[in-house]
Amino acid sequence: MKKTILSLAASAAFTAVMLCSCATINSGASLSDNSLANAKMGEAKSTIILGLWSSKGKENNITEAAKNGGISKITHVEYIDKMVCFGLWTVHTTRVYGE
Repeated sequence: MKKTILSLAASAAFTAVMLCSCATINSGASLSDNSLANAKMGEAKSTIILGLWSSKGKENNITEAAKNGGISKITHVEYIDKMVCFGLWTVHTTRVYGE
């Protein structure tokens, strides 16, 4: 009986954690009114697992994204979070636009 109750409590806790994940959807923030028509784009990505561990987390920033796109003057920045399986796996992308 005690084993069954403990098993049910563990299942309930696991289910609650899976269903109560946070989601961030950010379409980006404009730093200027310049057009994106002829802008270059640079991107930096990292993967976050269980919200605890991040691959390339230190390399996912605006400076690195600008360097990846060959951008010296930033006009727009965009952040994109793609969450999979209730937040167990998150791909965070930083996009930078400019000249």
